[in-house]
This record gives sequence, structure tokens and C-alpha cells, in this order.
Amino acid sequence: MKKFSLCLTICILGILLLAGCGQTQTSGKEKVLERAPQAQYDDAYITVGFVQTGKESDWRDANTNDYFTVFTKEEGYNLIYVDGNSDSDRQVKAVYDLIAQGVDYIIIDPIVEDGWEEALCLAKEKGIPVLIVDRKVSADPSLYKCWIGSDFNGEGRKAINFLEEYLEKSGRENDKLNIVILEGTKGATAAIGRTEGLKSEIEKHPNWKIAAMECANFTQGEGNVVMEEILKKHPKFDVLISENDNMMFGAMNAMDQAGVGYGVDGGVITISFDALREAFVKMDEGKLCASVECNPLIAKYARKAIEDMESGKAVAADIYIPEKVFTYENYADYMDSRKY
Repeated sequence: MKKFSLCLTICILGILLLAGCGQTQTSGKEKVLERAPQAQYDDAYITVGFVQTGKESDWRDANTNDYFTVFTKEEGYNLIYVDGNSDSDRQVKAVYDLIAQGVDYIIIDPIVEDGWEEALCLAKEKGIPVLIVDRKVSADPSLYKCWIGSDFNGEGRKAINFLEEYLEKSGRENDKLNIVILEGTKGATAAIGRTEGLKSEIEKHPNWKIAAMECANFTQGEGNVVMEEILKKHPKFDVLISENDNMMFGAMNAMDQAGVGYGVDGGVITISFDALREAFVKMDEGKLCASVECNPLIAKYARKAIEDMESGKAVAADIYIPEKVFTYENYADYMDSRKY
């Protein structure tokens, strides 16, 4: 796989670009596949193609930067980065592109779970190991080497466990609660898992009710807009759970504009996911009660899996990364050490 020359790479890329493989039209704007500038081959390096979801959140930026930090020339890697621009079809096309280039390994962070079977079959046929990271795929697990990421269902359950403890400390464990949930992108593993985890725990409380559950696509802007619409229909509720921090930040803006109180000092109980640095700032300000960590620093685990494969060692089918729950009570112990 490492024997492909730079000339061959340039020819392949040129053919794909002429065929329009790397472009789609969305709202009249062209989306062009983006690669790292070092997209060339050298027998001295292991060439890894990384297909990212896009740039939808601060979490994603930290996740992308982590790959550039871990898969370096100094560590023996040539990283080909592809920005999926939040378009699942573009991601699949990018995988075919990387297969045609003959990379040594492919890492995919899929936007949605479905639609990967044929591309993964071809990668296996060509002898290119594939690692699925962060989100999952619905394809046969035999088509890829491993999945590396978070226990999203467990994250959802952790959020409700925090809520139970919070209410107990306040002497409100028997309160009737109306809960609003902002969901992430439909079909995304993180959204599916967190929603399932949340609902499974909420259902254990007969005095709790989900008053509204709306998708805001993991973005801050949609978190604001969707929250504005929810407030028109449900001006009074007790708990807001956002399936990532950025949607929560947008929702906070909407609540501020509507004069809705929230946070540690009263009003709506606020819980989110990811544990970004800004979430720690919000906890410091008393606006956010808790953020369940979703660790974006996955790259070192992917590199370890590749190193094991290179040395002939077995790789576990599922590799879970360590994560914590940060709250208004413990955030100060970790705030200065946050890397993202």
C-alpha cells in the first residue's frame, strides 16, 4: 500500500475532482473536500486517511486537532484528513477516494450509522483495515477492525443519576418534573445512545414527564432557535437536558432573552454533555448544573490500535475511552487542566 507514488495520487485526485466526486450542492453553496496539505506517500510513513464529520461544534474542533497532534510525521504517520462538511454522502465518497489512493488505514467518524456497507466491503476486499471512531455504523462488524469511543447510553444514564442526586440534596426527590430534551443529529450514535439512556432512567420515575423533545443537530445556533420555539409552547418546565454543550449555550441565550431563570441558584435545572472548557465557565457562573464528559481525545487510542495491528497483536472489537461527570460542585478541581 505504501508503494503508491505521488504522481499516481495526483492523477487519482484529478480524476475524482473532474468527475465532481468531491462536491455537492447545499443551499447554493459548493462543498469541497478538504485534505491536510501533506496528502502524499512515502514508504517511511504509515499513511492514514481520516474522514471527519465536519466542524459542527467546539467538541468536534478539539477532536480534529487531536488527530493532527497524534498522527504526526515525527510519530511515523502521514495523515490524510478529509472534512465531511456534515454531509454523510460526502463521507462515503471520501472513503472510496481513500481506497483508490491505497492508504494503509482508514479512520471514519460517521455522521450517521447507515449507508456504509458497500464502502466497508470494498475496503476489506482491498485489504485496508478500517477503524470506526466516536459514532458507530450499522454495518456488519466483520467489515471493520474495531470501534473506539464513548458509552453514549451510559452518558445518558449518568445525566439522570446526577439529576436524582441533585434533587435528593435539595429535598425535592418527590417533586413532579417537566423535562425538556434537546436532541442531537437524528441517526447519530451519540444522539441515539444518549436519548435511550435518558429515557430509560426517566421512565423509572412516574412523577417525571418529558414535556418536549426536539432535535437541534448538535449546533449552538439551532439550540437557540429550537429553544425559542419550545418556550412558546412550554414556558414553564423544570429541567433542560441538552445532548451537547453547544446546544445548551444556544438554549441559554434563548432563555435569557425570554427572562427564564436557570442554573444552580434556582429555576430550570440545566444538564448537558461534552464538558467543554466553556461548560466549566458556565458552571463557574452558576448557569450550568452539570456536564457529562464525552472525551474528544480519541486519537491516541486509534493510534494504539494501529500500532497493535502493525505488530500483529489482536485488537478489541469495542474500545471505550475514560470519562467523568463534572458538576457545579467539583468543576473547580478540573477547570485549569482542561485541554479543550
